[in-house]
Amino acid sequence: MKLPLLCLFLTTGTLSAATAQTPASTAAVKRTEEYCQVVAQAKLNGRYVVSIDYGQQQKLVSANLFRDASGKAVEFNSAMDALNWLNAQGWELASTFIDPANTGAYYVMRRRIQ
Repeated sequence: MKLPLLCLFLTTGTLSAATAQTPASTAAVKRTEEYCQVVAQAKLNGRYVVSIDYGQQQKLVSANLFRDASGKAVEFNSAMDALNWLNAQGWELASTFIDPANTGAYYVMRRRIQ
């Protein structure tokens, strides 16, 4: 009697697991916004370069710098100049935080996906 009951439970458990939801990482999820993290770094000449993290795999800090079409790092007058430029590209400031270990400011930007 115990063996048929055990088989019934195992079959039911297998069928319910087979109809479970797909994990979010594999399901087609429609995003409405995208986010990036911006870190402005001062150069010795008084200008700033920005590192933008879209969630990609991190490389060396200089490899994540925002670059123009020719591959040259874009320089800005200040961190606010970089944020104003990003705002002109459709990004808006969502949050700002300071990392005490690196003594740097981080800006979280977002924009709507059309």
